[in-house]
Amino acid sequence: MAAAAHATIIFSAVGLIGPLIVWGTQREKSPFLAFQALQAAAYQFLLLLGGLLAGALYMCSFLSMPVTALLSVPFDEGAAICLPFLGFSCTFGILFLLMLAWLAYVGYGLFGAVSVLQGTDFRYAFLGPRLESYLEQP
Repeated sequence: MAAAAHATIIFSAVGLIGPLIVWGTQREKSPFLAFQALQAAAYQFLLLLGGLLAGALYMCSFLSMPVTALLSVPFDEGAAICLPFLGFSCTFGILFLLMLAWLAYVGYGLFGAVSVLQGTDFRYAFLGPRLESYLEQP
């Protein structure tokens, strides 16, 4: 069940429900399972927040294309051709980088699922120790 909690990251925002269900139903039965499910839920929540921020960034870059086209009107023909292309290339460059970041994030979550499936006590790099110290507080 801990591996399934980590593996639900492939379902994006809907995948956040899986670890929360596992945590809610199993937290009294197994501390290991409870921690892994809570860690997976927190990791997926960060993915959701990052996705919203990335979407806003992408929309800003997408909406900047007409602005760069309007700003290039007073310049000569070389700038009039170059500036809108710059906005276009930045928009798709940002989209490409966001897709790579998403793949890395999901890959790390799946790595966590495989590690837990093999019996290893998995901790996400920055999130795991902080979550563990928060849970140990009285």
